[in-house]
Amino acid sequence: MRDERGFSMIELMIAMLVSMLVLGSAASVISAVQSTYAHQMDDATVEQEARFAMDWIRRTIEQAGSNPYSVSVSECPAAGTAVQSVRMDPDGDGLSDDIRIQADAGIPDGLIVGSAGNCTQADEDVTIAHNPANNTITRFDRGTDAGPIAWTDGVFTGLQFQYLDSSMTWTAFSGAVRIVRVRITGRSRSARPGMNEGTTFTLESDIRLKSQ
Repeated sequence: MRDERGFSMIELMIAMLVSMLVLGSAASVISAVQSTYAHQMDDATVEQEARFAMDWIRRTIEQAGSNPYSVSVSECPAAGTAVQSVRMDPDGDGLSDDIRIQADAGIPDGLIVGSAGNCTQADEDVTIAHNPANNTITRFDRGTDAGPIAWTDGVFTGLQFQYLDSSMTWTAFSGAVRIVRVRITGRSRSARPGMNEGTTFTLESDIRLKSQ
């Protein structure tokens, strides 16, 4: 009979070791690919959220000053409220991370937010602000909201408004504002390998007031 032998113990151990090295290398590559993909998706989410935020901020600011009836005083949210198309730093904290817009938006009717006791007209008195505690951008519509509402995910580390006149020069006078420069800063939630924090993105846009 022919001498047919199986694997020796040494051969079997060598084969197992080689298999473990191959499988370990494959698992490491797969893990790195998955990690890279997750970071890319996280970064893309922040960029998409920033573009969404800029879009609705633009729509709100563009309406600033739309006041065909030249309304100077509104009954909403309280009697005697002065109408001002753009209010810089409405919370008075000295930071440029918020803006308040008033306009006779939608179908002009000579009222801002509505009449006394019926302050329900939307999009006519809106404050946009950054909430640093939650890293969100909030929107407060005095015609429909009881308080500020977070309109974004918690990925924004900064929001800045800069006010320019018709010659593209910075101005501190709200009546001279023709362009509002908006800068949004966001950061992905997960940190890349070797980094202590996520990737930072900045989106900036100049928004011209349609009615000015």
